[in-house]
Amino acid sequence: MVLVAHMPIIKYYHHQGTIEDLSARYSAFKKIKSTVTRNGTWHEWTDKDTQEVSLHKMVLFIGKTGYGKSTTVNAIAGENFLETSDTVACTQVCQCIDYRVNGQHWLSLGDLPGVGESMAKDEEYIKMYEDFLSFAAVVIHVIRADTRDYSIDEDAINRLFNNASIQKRVIFALGQCDKIEPINRCSSHIPTELQMKNIDKKVADIHRVFSPKNTVIPYSAITGWNMHRLTREIVRVALQEHE
Repeated sequence: MVLVAHMPIIKYYHHQGTIEDLSARYSAFKKIKSTVTRNGTWHEWTDKDTQEVSLHKMVLFIGKTGYGKSTTVNAIAGENFLETSDTVACTQVCQCIDYRVNGQHWLSLGDLPGVGESMAKDEEYIKMYEDFLSFAAVVIHVIRADTRDYSIDEDAINRLFNNASIQKRVIFALGQCDKIEPINRCSSHIPTELQMKNIDKKVADIHRVFSPKNTVIPYSAITGWNMHRLTREIVRVALQEHE
């Protein structure tokens, strides 16, 4: 269950499936298969137990602890492979769900620990983020739609996303939009008109504070709202080196 690129770059996979499993849920992932026979970046990883070498295109989820990174990865996978909690930080290593694309080639959804737990942990996790960034085809920075304080996110982003090569791989994902005011008490999974106005304001805030290079995607992993749009943007950014 452990894959190593080189020390200390280690990821732990909790499930292995096929790209067909993933694309059955979100059709955008079908496009990943076409990249195997074209020039592009696939990084080598070695299974610690079998010494088998495989080639991975990695999608990394980062952000503040408790913002729903693991829940988002589980929502894309369609099953709760990764542990989640509303009260404690569950992720302390890079935990992954891997999908075989073709032969040795895999798409890896990687969930990194969340910053904001403590100053000591933040230093440890920021170093981990730095180690993994060069292996990431896409980086999804998850921000809660109902937060007002971006200070921890700003500090991490200023330290990590400091060159154009990294910035063009980053997607800002505005999660937990189901919790934005005024909370919708009916059974609809679609935000109300008033919620959409506040969601649009939060998206504008993200543009103002962080100046993202890619589209800001509001979504809810719990209700499934806009998850197709999020996955389409993930695949678009992952394939931009082939354009």
